[in-house]
Amino acid sequence: MKFAFRFLFLSILVLVSTTSPAFANSIPIQNFSFETTNPLTIPCGTGCAYNNGPIPGWTTTGGQQGTWQPSSAYFTSVPDGSLVAYSNGGTISQTLSASLAANTLYDLTVAVGNRLDAVTGGFATTYIIQLFAGNTLLNSITASNTTIPLGTFMDVSFNYLSGVTLPPGNLSIVLRSVGIQSDFDNVRLTAISASEPGSLTLLAAGLGLALFMIRRR
Repeated sequence: MKFAFRFLFLSILVLVSTTSPAFANSIPIQNFSFETTNPLTIPCGTGCAYNNGPIPGWTTTGGQQGTWQPSSAYFTSVPDGSLVAYSNGGTISQTLSASLAANTLYDLTVAVGNRLDAVTGGFATTYIIQLFAGNTLLNSITASNTTIPLGTFMDVSFNYLSGVTLPPGNLSIVLRSVGIQSDFDNVRLTAISASEPGSLTLLAAGLGLALFMIRRR
C-alpha cells in the first residue's frame, strides 16, 4: 500500500509538471504600427505631413487611404511611434501568414483615433474592424469615433473562439471607414490555445484516487 501510494503521488507530480498552462502568442502583422511608409509629401501644418498611399504591407481599396504624421493640432499623442494610417471612405486590409487554429481564442486590438477637429472639420465618422479566415467573417465591430475623447486614440478589441471545424484560408484583418475620417494605429492579434481537457480530467481523477487512498489509510 505504501509503495502504491508513493507511485501514485509521483505520477501526479509528473502530470502536474507536464500540463502546460494556456499562454498568448502574438501573430505577426506587417507594418502593424504604420511606421514604414512612402515619403510624406503633402504638408498639413507645422510638424504635420501625409501621403495618399499606398501603405507598405497593407492593401488599400476604394476611397482614399494613406499614412500621416499628425501634429498636436490633431492629436495630443500617438499610441506607437509617430505615424498612423487614415482612411477616407476606403478599406485598409492585410492577409496574414497564419491560418486559423482549432480550439484557440483570438483577440484583435486596434488603436482608433478621434481628431481634435472632428466636430468642426466634419471628421466624425463610423469605423469598421473585421477579422476573416479566408472569405469567412469571424467577428467584427462597427462604431463611431465620437465615443473616443477628442484628440486621443483608444484601443478597440474583440475576440473569436475557434472550434474544431475551421474555415479554409489565412487570417486577414480589415480596417474600414464609412466616411471621413478614420485613423488607425498599433494593430495587434494574439492567439491563446485552450488547455488540453484530457490532461485536466486525468489530473482530477488522480487527485481523487489519492484522497481516497489517504482516507482508507
